[in-house]
Amino acid sequence: MINMAEIFINEMKKLWDGRADSYSEQVLPQISKENCRRWVDEVLKDVPADHTLDVLDVGCGPGFFSMVLGRMGHNVIGIDYNENMCRVASRNCQDHCITGDFRVMDAHNLDFEDCSFDLVVSRDVLWNLDDPEKAYSEMFRVLRPGGKITVFDGNYYLYSHDPAYAELDVDKHIEIYHKDEPDCRDRLMRVAEMATKLPASMNRRPQWDVSILIELGARRVSSVSYPENEVIFTENGKTIHLPFIFSVSGFKGRADRYDTLSHTSL
Repeated sequence: MINMAEIFINEMKKLWDGRADSYSEQVLPQISKENCRRWVDEVLKDVPADHTLDVLDVGCGPGFFSMVLGRMGHNVIGIDYNENMCRVASRNCQDHCITGDFRVMDAHNLDFEDCSFDLVVSRDVLWNLDDPEKAYSEMFRVLRPGGKITVFDGNYYLYSHDPAYAELDVDKHIEIYHKDEPDCRDRLMRVAEMATKLPASMNRRPQWDVSILIELGARRVSSVSYPENEVIFTENGKTIHLPFIFSVSGFKGRADRYDTLSHTSL
């Protein structure tokens, strides 16, 4: 019997294998710009500023959060299913004199003990997973009590299922994010062909993500939408605003007990 999930994983791995270096070239300038501040501010919001945190960067790619948080002095482990991404992330950290620990690992099955991290972050990863709910469950499992999870993602391929997002198709993606990548349309079309069949591309988010975190038992769950390419339309006489890119955060247990923060509890 054909295992469609395995076929998808292998196809996505091939696509990202060839993009590790070029994707790194896109990401590296972002860590030196002031606009990376909004990402960091959201991740560290309501997290104690006077503690060194144990951080897990899920789907680290070329190492954006691993580098940004690592240079702040936090202990960061980056995991990615793609070996080339881990290689590039390790190289980037070495080039910038940042300590980094990178491991090839499946986000659906994290090889860490329960309650291992104070902070779990992920950026532009869950949209391309075949079981993002399982990934959320795993990320929440490895959080320490009081720890925080923050996920950044987007409704990148919802256009294939939701008429409200119809204008944000692959050509719009190229216009917004890939202006400097010549001849990328064929590659993005192959990604879209697979991504539109995935769970995260069939639900309006972050509403969907918020519900998953609440069901896992997360506290103080919140989401932030960003004005870039916001979808605004009228339905039944009402003006409706829908996000294209967003972040969602939640805490494991009470989020106000930072006085007992240690490497065994948060």
